[in-house]
Amino acid sequence: MSDSSAPVPAPSSTAMTASSPATRFLTAFNQIEGFLREELDARRSDSFTWMVRQLAKRGRLTRSQSDALHAFADLRNAISHGEYRDGRPIADPRPDVVAEISRLRDVLLAAPTVVGVLSQERIIRFSPATAVNEVLAAIRENGYAQFPVYDDHGYHGLLTTRCVARWLAHDLADNGALDAGTVGDILRFTDHVDRAVLAARSTTVPEILEILGTRDAGGKLPEAVIVTEHGRRDQLPILIVVASDIPVLLGAVEF
Repeated sequence: MSDSSAPVPAPSSTAMTASSPATRFLTAFNQIEGFLREELDARRSDSFTWMVRQLAKRGRLTRSQSDALHAFADLRNAISHGEYRDGRPIADPRPDVVAEISRLRDVLLAAPTVVGVLSQERIIRFSPATAVNEVLAAIRENGYAQFPVYDDHGYHGLLTTRCVARWLAHDLADNGALDAGTVGDILRFTDHVDRAVLAARSTTVPEILEILGTRDAGGKLPEAVIVTEHGRRDQLPILIVVASDIPVLLGAVEF
């Protein structure tokens, strides 16, 4: 079916009142289309399905959202351009379909922020001068796998349990004893996979999912996203988002 580039108003008919399924469906569809156009600064000639593909490529739409929007586009075309009988469209949508597109509209137009979905009672951070024993105690007592490191200038790097394991293997192989004294000593064993991305408090769940799913030049995903007030290195962390948080994040944008 063709994919019209401009929003299609609900057909005027005495049978199609403001409470009819077709009218409610088209209203929700047009609101979603307006949102997509604004997000992409798209031209009027850019089709709805093109916009969906672009946002999906950028990680701003989940697979289920993208699939649903493509299906809704077909139904929109069937309602707007299909045949009518006794003033009513043959393709009048079912109530559950109207409810589904309405839920998706609400999710897209009011995307939750990551700090509104996730919370963290305690963030453990270290400085390069922190003693190694404190790191080992934090891993043992809290089970965390990532720790942001801050120096006098702000964010310094990400300390991970993988980095600690590399340090342990190297240090013990030397003389059978642990000689490193500080976090700075351990950070010499960081790898390019021990990478965090900074993000602002206002970052939405779809945007965080996009960051977590974006590989660097070496093909590696970030180990964590460190959320600060404005996403700056000189600001302390509000939240640390890791891969294990993805199911909760996806649940927040289900419809």
